[in-house]
Amino acid sequence: MAKKVLFWGRFDPGYSRNRVAAALFRELGWEVDYFLVKWFPRFGDVEAALRGLGRKPLPDLVWVPVCRQRDILAACRWAHARGVKVLFDPMISAWDKKVLEQRKWKAEEARARKLHALETRMMNAPDFVTWDTSCHVDFCADQFGVPRTRMRALLTGTDETVFRPMETPAELTADPSRTFRVLYHGAYLPLHGTEHIVEAARMTQDEGIQWDFLGWGAYKAETEAKAAGIRNVRFLDKVPYVDVPKVLCSHDVVLGVFGTTAKAARVIGNKVFECMACARPTVNEFCTGYPPEAASCRSIKFVPPGDAQAIADAVRAYRADWNHRDAYFAEARAFFERHLSMQVVRGQLRGILEDLGLGDEEVPGT
Repeated sequence: MAKKVLFWGRFDPGYSRNRVAAALFRELGWEVDYFLVKWFPRFGDVEAALRGLGRKPLPDLVWVPVCRQRDILAACRWAHARGVKVLFDPMISAWDKKVLEQRKWKAEEARARKLHALETRMMNAPDFVTWDTSCHVDFCADQFGVPRTRMRALLTGTDETVFRPMETPAELTADPSRTFRVLYHGAYLPLHGTEHIVEAARMTQDEGIQWDFLGWGAYKAETEAKAAGIRNVRFLDKVPYVDVPKVLCSHDVVLGVFGTTAKAARVIGNKVFECMACARPTVNEFCTGYPPEAASCRSIKFVPPGDAQAIADAVRAYRADWNHRDAYFAEARAFFERHLSMQVVRGQLRGILEDLGLGDEEVPGT
């Protein structure tokens, strides 16, 4: 009989990380169910009782998805009272976001210390914690005291039914005299460092390089203001999720993360998985969470954080060698398949489930 995982909390099942996690469980032969908290996340166990969740067959594992710190303690109370293990996939730390990334609070403030104490309790409550990179595993161990034996990296992955190589548009020739097209796509988070991309665009206004921005988020208006008057910057209209690969494949190079916050140095952005799945090379700041082979991959150019000149120079270097563009495209996809694909992430999840004593036979063909 198939094991069952219960995704618990007030979360978006359609968010990329959650879609990937659910797909991976199904590929490993698990049944996936959802308990979407409607009322108060911190009392989700009470809501579960009122909604009769305990009358159903118990799951083998409760999974608390991305950013759902508010759900974790209630999920642990409900699950542990029934002998069910809990796995938390936080992706970010609320304390890290407030204090280190956004710098809205000082670490010594009472509210920051209170949040740190609460998050320490939250991170230590579940049976296991997964993070998108090994850097975040180290951060959680150092900041919140979670034993490394109860944590593992689980790469972000991407939906490969959506993000896959497509035919390169005819206008994207290897001709070095044509306009070279560079894309940022994302949520305009502080860690993305879009202001540095804008400055790189400013430096290349007369070089036939077009810098496009796709996405939305809290810092989009600020980015648009910084780009005012720069001739080679465009802000593209929003497109449906399933059409993002078409936009990616209509560009030569796709940009990643360039922020100067500590968190920026611990992430491999969704955009990296997505663009390399679509066979497009990238420029990024370095994170030790990358596979070691990334250092020798020609389709990833690493630059220092917050360095607009380095971003511009990396794009120029790609363009100068663009008669080999097909090799860059092929190497990007090959690196993705070897190190970032769903097959790789599925193997990581299988190992985590084995650590939890919940190993299961894989569905034939996966």
